This record gives sequence, C-alpha cells and structure tokens, in this order.
Amino acid sequence: MSERYNPYKKIGLKSVVNAATSLTTLGGSMPRAEVFETMQDASKGFIVIPELQKRAGELLAEMLGAEAGLPTAGAVNALMLAVAACMFKGTELEDHDPVGKSSWTEIIQRLPLNTEGLKNEFIILGNSRSSYDHSIECAGGIRVQAGDKDGVTAQDLRDAFVTDRTAALYYTKTPSADMPIKEFCDVAQSLGIPAIIDAAPNLTHASIPSAVLDAGADLVILSGGKQLGSVNNTGILLGRKDLIKLAHLNAYPFDGIGRGAKMSRETIMGLLKAVEIFVEEDRDAYYTEMLIKSGKLASRLDSIDGITSGTLNEPSLVDDVVPPNYVWIEMETSKVTLRELFNGLMDDDPVIRPLYEPSFLSREVTGRITLKVEYLQPGDDDLIVERVKSLLD
Repeated sequence: MSERYNPYKKIGLKSVVNAATSLTTLGGSMPRAEVFETMQDASKGFIVIPELQKRAGELLAEMLGAEAGLPTAGAVNALMLAVAACMFKGTELEDHDPVGKSSWTEIIQRLPLNTEGLKNEFIILGNSRSSYDHSIECAGGIRVQAGDKDGVTAQDLRDAFVTDRTAALYYTKTPSADMPIKEFCDVAQSLGIPAIIDAAPNLTHASIPSAVLDAGADLVILSGGKQLGSVNNTGILLGRKDLIKLAHLNAYPFDGIGRGAKMSRETIMGLLKAVEIFVEEDRDAYYTEMLIKSGKLASRLDSIDGITSGTLNEPSLVDDVVPPNYVWIEMETSKVTLRELFNGLMDDDPVIRPLYEPSFLSREVTGRITLKVEYLQPGDDDLIVERVKSLLD
C-alpha cells in the first residue's frame, strides 16, 4: 500500500483519516477547488467590509430562501450575534445602520456585562442541551432551562417566560429535541418574542433553511464548514431583516462582542461560492452515492470476526430527501471493548478518527462506533479494515 499523502508531515504531524464527520476539531469539511480560487481572487483587491457583509447577506438570503442574511465566523459566532440582536431589540441601536456614518460603539459595548434594562434571558430546551448554548452567556445572556432531559412541553416554555426579562426562545436541533420546530415557534410567537433555531450541522439540502423559516423561526443558525462544504471558520445567520441588522451592528469589524470573530474578505467570498455550488448540487444523488460506499465498507467490516457492522441514516429536518449516512460497528467479542477499539484506531499513524456513541447524530448509536465515508481518501477504507483486524487479533 502506497504511503498516504500527508500535507502536515513537513511540520512533524501525523496524518489523520477523517472517518468521523465534518468536525471543527479536524478542520471541518473539504471545500471544492472553486472556493479557494474565489478566495484567491478576492485577495487581489480591497473592499469596505460592512458593505461586503451586507451584500453577501443579501445574496445568501436570496440563495437560501430567507428575508435577510449575514455571513459569520462560524455557527457559534452566529449564535452570539443572534443573542445580541434579540437583546437590543427595541433599543436605540435600531436607529443605526451598519453601512451608515453614525457611531454606536458605546451601545454595543454594554455586552456582555452591562445588561441592565435589557431583556437578557433565553429559554432553552432541557432535552437538547449542548456545550454550544454556553455561547448565550458569552454574549451577555442568561440561560433559563425549560423542562428537563426527559421532555419539554409548550407549557414548560410558557412557565419559564418572564415578560420583562425573556429575550427569545432558543432551540438546538438534536436527535433528543422531540418538540416540533413549528410548535416551538408558535409558542414564541404567542409570547411575542423571537424563536432562534440552531441548525448548525443540519444544512444537508438547500431546502432546509426555508423549511425552518416557514415553520416560524425568526433567526436560523447554520454552519458553513460542515455539510455545506465551505471553509471551517464560516457560518450563516438567516432570518428577519430587523434582527439581522441588529446582529450586523454587533459583528466584526465593529467594536462589540463580535470584534474578535474576524471574517476576511477572502473568507466571505469563499462562503458565497460554497453556497452557490451547494444550491446547484443534487444532494440526494450525493448522499445516495455515499450510502453505496458506506454499504461496501460495512460489508467488509461485518465479515471480521468479533464485530458486526451496518449503516444508519442521520435524521433530516425535512422529509422526502436522502439524508447523510454512517457505518456503525458493534462488538461481539469480549477480548476488546468498544472503547479499546476506538482508542486503538486513533493510536497509530495515520490516526483513524471515528466517532464513539455520537448521540448528537442519532438515537441509534448506543454501544456503537460510527464511521463516515464522506471524507475518506483513496485507500482509507483499506486502512480502516486492516486496523480493525489487527486490533481484534
């Protein structure tokens, strides 16, 4: 077997086989060459960044079926800006324009600490908590949990609402979040506050954003560096024009909570190109081809003594589409535990990085390692099979 190409060998780092998914910690996805060509072209000239952000947001909204949009430095940045927008709703910040000549620095620098007089509570679902909802507090908000891990009802949301303190409802789309998005948004509308839907990893098809917005979402958070196929440090905030403007006023390059989340002109243009490619692509065909490859790898792994293997689909936000899919492995031997197999796959060169019981993907992963074929390079499937065999010998 020929040596696997490793662009990081020159600085002394091991190669990584990404059998996990588009993890931020692995660098996200693998953008098309056209994305980098667009970024290189953007590097040849200068632009007023707020004007570029505004125009890019208009184009993102047009392509993805929203009223307004904003390019962001990843999904967490989009969430922080969404939080700031909801907190500043109804304040003097609404009088300013991101491409205007007035100054609003003193207003936005109230966040994250000086929130007196602002609605700063965000109601979150007890059964879809994640480490990402910490971003609410990074922006100056306070998390208020409705319900618990066993379930959340519409009445739980209403009980957590306080008229002069609640800024918005926040919904993280996870397999455990069983409240329909429309029901969640209906509650927010009845309370007169925005509904924020965090669908960061769920942008698998171009119909996803408009489906969430049509369900009543006021703001939708999307990752650029995952299924979309943009560079790792990109994200998108879509939604109501008034809230997007407030988010923009808090974003880089202005001196508020978004200042540190820089997006270069090259990155913004690369994101636009990635979305342009994405909306024209046949995503059902893409995931169908992936399922064929997943089935072949699962069949090879299933033939190894001591394990069983198959495929599973990742739940989708819309019906009638072909969703992303994964290979799973379960142990049938007591010689090696699932955790030992997982660690063993990563403890060599190249590192083979799968996922261990990834509950953020599916409810069907308990007692399983999952592998995604999407980013496997030629020969990587052979490396995985041989590594598993050697660990079970």
